[in-house]
Amino acid sequence: MNYVLLFGMPGGGELFFIVLIIIMLFGSKKIPELARGLGKGMREIKNATGDIQREIKEGARDINTVKDSVDVEKQVQDIIKEDKEEKREKEATENQSTSTTEPDKGEAIKEKPTPETVQRRSPYSKEEPQNPTENS
Repeated sequence: MNYVLLFGMPGGGELFFIVLIIIMLFGSKKIPELARGLGKGMREIKNATGDIQREIKEGARDINTVKDSVDVEKQVQDIIKEDKEEKREKEATENQSTSTTEPDKGEAIKEKPTPETVQRRSPYSKEEPQNPTENS
């Protein structure tokens, strides 16, 4: 029934026949030399694949160190903080200049509300509707 699974898999009799043909072609003295050569070739292939994998890992490590050194989110937050500080300093200098030119009328100085920052969404988070409706 499962002939597809067994296709290409030699059985006991077939293996015996293959070994017999190899001994007849190469002789019993040449078989160990062929096996050594085959083993050396397999070892070289294994070493080559190990070297390739090591180079790939080193390249990925270099890319990750560069990526870690450039923290875009932190840079954006620093820029936002600097902008807020500059605005506060500018408002403070404007308030000082207006308070020295105009007498204090007892009015409280109103601070302008700071604009809300837009936060980035993760591409893996569930998307929420922009205009949510209330279900009453």
